[in-house]
Amino acid sequence: MHSNIQKKQARQTSKLGLRSMLKWSLPFLAALMPILLLSVYSYRIASDSVKDQVYSENIAATNSMSQFVVQEFKEIVTLMHAVSSLEGTLNGVNENDAFTLTGRMKGIAVAYPKIELAMVLNSSGRVMANYPTGTGSLDHADMSIFSDVKNTEKPVISGVRAFPENKHLVSISVPILSEEQVWIGALLFVYNTKPIVELSRKIEFSNQGEVFLLDHNGKIVAHPNSTNDDDKYSDIYQVKNAQMGEMQTTTYTESINKREMIATFLPLNVGSNKWVVISQQPKDLAYRELRRVKLNIGLAGGILTLVTLMLVIWLAKMSARVTKLNSELKQKNIKLSETAAIVSSSNDAIIGLDLSGKIESWNAAAEAIYGYKESDVIGKAIDVILPTKQQEDHKMMISKIRTGTGVKDIETVHVNRDKNIIPISVTLSPIKDEKGKTVGASATCRDITERKKVEQMKDDFISFVSHQLKAPIATLKWTLEMILDGDYGKVPNELVKPVKDMQMVVEQNRHLVGDILNASRIDRGVIAVDLKPVSLKDVVERSVRDYKVPMEEKGLKLNLEGLDQEIQVSADAEKFAEAVSNSVSNAIKHTTQGSITVSMKSEGKYGVIEVRDTGEGMDQEMVNKLFTRDKVVGKSAKAEKSAGLGLYIAKEFMTLQNGEVEVESEKGKGTVFIYRMPLG
Repeated sequence: MHSNIQKKQARQTSKLGLRSMLKWSLPFLAALMPILLLSVYSYRIASDSVKDQVYSENIAATNSMSQFVVQEFKEIVTLMHAVSSLEGTLNGVNENDAFTLTGRMKGIAVAYPKIELAMVLNSSGRVMANYPTGTGSLDHADMSIFSDVKNTEKPVISGVRAFPENKHLVSISVPILSEEQVWIGALLFVYNTKPIVELSRKIEFSNQGEVFLLDHNGKIVAHPNSTNDDDKYSDIYQVKNAQMGEMQTTTYTESINKREMIATFLPLNVGSNKWVVISQQPKDLAYRELRRVKLNIGLAGGILTLVTLMLVIWLAKMSARVTKLNSELKQKNIKLSETAAIVSSSNDAIIGLDLSGKIESWNAAAEAIYGYKESDVIGKAIDVILPTKQQEDHKMMISKIRTGTGVKDIETVHVNRDKNIIPISVTLSPIKDEKGKTVGASATCRDITERKKVEQMKDDFISFVSHQLKAPIATLKWTLEMILDGDYGKVPNELVKPVKDMQMVVEQNRHLVGDILNASRIDRGVIAVDLKPVSLKDVVERSVRDYKVPMEEKGLKLNLEGLDQEIQVSADAEKFAEAVSNSVSNAIKHTTQGSITVSMKSEGKYGVIEVRDTGEGMDQEMVNKLFTRDKVVGKSAKAEKSAGLGLYIAKEFMTLQNGEVEVESEKGKGTVFIYRMPLG
């Protein structure tokens, strides 16, 4: 019995101990549970923050690379379009002039070292000219790109090819279209991807990350560490997804070093293909900081178990607030990271200004262009890079910024630290706060020195070629006239017509070369006029002198009216007559029957010459661009007979002499050109 009592007391003691444990355990667990949840939640926030930082670095790197690649290929394709549309290129292809085309390819290859090979192909794919020479054959890949550009008549960019000397090359081709937009051949440039490799080496990560570029076949175009033709990425499903247009950031095992990476795969449109930009960081290094955070959170959780429930609740509230702020900060950090990457890697000077015109920010490109370090110019007025003449213009632009409007692509000049003048294209944009109030300005300044040099080279080249052609054409003209005059003996009857036809072609080319030379002089501002009293009658007679025979051959009647008047104007007789003769020539081309009437009269303070025809007339669209450099193609204005510059030159000549020219025309009812020159 005593034994039973002892057993019963033991059972009661056990129950009391259990109740005591439960009594003290529940408050402890109540306090511990929020702390545990807070620790887990804090770790998740820290994990998300670290991941977001890694992701934002990857995204900023891929964006920098993609923008550079797009700009690089856009620049080359723009250059190729410009070269392919030049009249010298078109003439070289049409005339199979390998010497001229080779010189042009050499100039491009020398001016742009990143172009390994510049090549001109005719419509059947035969190499007409190339530089460096000795590289005229095409391999299978280049024949494929030629057929693609021929079929589409659009720019085509190939995949990458690797060479033993660690070169990665990409072929780019654009069509060469005649002025009538007919396919006549193609330009093919082979581009060395070294500039892209150099950019990939300059982009820095905090965890030994790297950014590289794959073509649509999964082959490496540019890699900061790999120089072999490694296509081990072609079978990675993330790469395949990116080639189908899907951008993603994920973890994968890198093909070359077999290391687990956190990578962003960004699809990039290159021509009609999808290339892929990959930025990646080793996972173990990227999350190294997260492991330390995890340990610290565990220690903090152990300490927090000793505090009161109220403190836990307070911390939870603070955590919620921190979460919200962290989310907002994360978004801002991503935007700031992307913006900073763009500004840092930009080739253009990007300058931040306040509303008084003082400099607040200054990127690396600004330092390279102007020679000033950031510390030299922060807080100073923008006048430090402006010549005196441009300072008032800049104040006017700042005034526009204050109203919330900007200015775009204004060509001007700046000065660098050495006081050298730099041609610049400026875009000025307002910077607004969250309420939409303008608080500053962003100036994007592009150095256009090279572009100006290319334009000058083009003008000088055209002028040089035109000058060189004048002498042989003149010699040929007089030689043919001497042959027809019998100076070399009687011309057989069967040769008279061919010689006359040749004489007509020479005359047409003489006018063509003259038009090109005059247009070049106008562009370069070297046209001079000698204004003095000139007889209007003399101008009329000189303007029709060379066109009487063509009118007779075409069966047109020439009427001269008002020549019995004595009217003098202040003009350069030669250039005034040339301006009028251009409309006479135009009238002959576009009149099949009837007459051409040239009349003169005085009208107020002006002497007036009118050239009227009974030809086909023009619609308003053609009239609107008649005096511009836009090519106007009518029924008789064939490319081999006209440069489309005559009436443009006439307009410029009249303006230089303080005169004016206008046209009145209606489809099917003829045309009249009216020239007005101040009386002298």
